[in-house]
Amino acid sequence: MLFAYVCYSTYVHGRYRSRPGDAPAVALAFGAVLPDLIDKPLAWEFDVFSTGYAAAHSVFIGVPAVLAVYAIAERRRAGASGGAFLIGYVLHLVGDVLPASLSSGRLELSPVLWPIADSVPGPDRGSFVDGVYGLLTEYVARLLTLELTPVIALQLGSVVLGVALWLADGRPGLSLVTDPLRRGIDRLRA
Repeated sequence: MLFAYVCYSTYVHGRYRSRPGDAPAVALAFGAVLPDLIDKPLAWEFDVFSTGYAAAHSVFIGVPAVLAVYAIAERRRAGASGGAFLIGYVLHLVGDVLPASLSSGRLELSPVLWPIADSVPGPDRGSFVDGVYGLLTEYVARLLTLELTPVIALQLGSVVLGVALWLADGRPGLSLVTDPLRRGIDRLRA
């Protein structure tokens, strides 16, 4: 998600000389996580796919679907949010191809070519929650080795630069998420 924010914020600043808006920032974040929110549970929790890189990660299925979402957003005069959603989604796919390619030393497109190039199934992750926990645990263990691989450098750079840009941009989108939560909590207390 932060990789997508770095790219999107840089684009908005360069093209429009302004910061990303609230609604587009939320749409970008949602687009950037949606492939994993679809494919990972379908693979890990429900055994629909053999790997967490399937239909939603596919340039053959996911990309046409988000292009349709963008077209609908344009018709409803929400093109900025639709475009941000599209950019977030596509950059998620790029963000999956980059580490796979850096790790293998060659262009590795299998994460986005389902069903033509089905990715090698990973270990059985159990439930979706177990899978997320397992991946985070493995990632933290890799970080604790203090070995700065190109993949780790890309990921850490995205986190540091993404958070810095988001803060410098005035935390766009945060109020769209937190204000309704705050109002809901206030209603429960009343």
